[in-house]
Amino acid sequence: MTRVLGVIFTFVLGLLIASGGAAQSIGASVGANFDRLSDIRFNDREATFSSSTGWHAELWIEFPFGPMGLRAGARYMDAGMLFAGLSEHTSTVRDNFDVTLLEVPLLLRYAVGVSAVQPTVFAGPVARFKALVDHELADDIRSPSLAGEAGVGLEISLGGLRLLPEIAYTWGITDFIDKELVIGSVTLSANESQKMNSAMVRVAIAF
Repeated sequence: MTRVLGVIFTFVLGLLIASGGAAQSIGASVGANFDRLSDIRFNDREATFSSSTGWHAELWIEFPFGPMGLRAGARYMDAGMLFAGLSEHTSTVRDNFDVTLLEVPLLLRYAVGVSAVQPTVFAGPVARFKALVDHELADDIRSPSLAGEAGVGLEISLGGLRLLPEIAYTWGITDFIDKELVIGSVTLSANESQKMNSAMVRVAIAF
């Protein structure tokens, strides 16, 4: 994980140098997310998790270079009750944990055309860190973990502002939890890897 984050940092630094000091823009985003943990076998029994709904808010800065831009942000995400459905697998554990994360996306964004309304596409890696997590899960959620993000949107010019409605999807690259969950007196050993995936809708204002 450290090596991966180091490669990402080096890549980002090179892009910032290539931008040649061009004027950057700052922005803020807010939206809803629809999250789900992948199915997994615990103690040789299949566990299926329900989809959850949450929200996210982000501050970001974007550096232009040529027809593209590099957006670096800090995003707070309430991922909802990701572990809902776990009690159906093991009735002696609770599953009503509200999980919140701090995500750090680094996205390459490309705007098509030069009109006042431009379609956009973007993609890049996302580093995930656990934030306000119930103490029973605090040692079991991997932090940091790595995800990918890709999406589409519009860039609408409104005088000196830009409005950016976007749709995005993030998918887990590394495991979201470690090899076991310890909830109360129950230990659930994972027999395979588990990922967290999210669909997002949001709107941003850029200055």
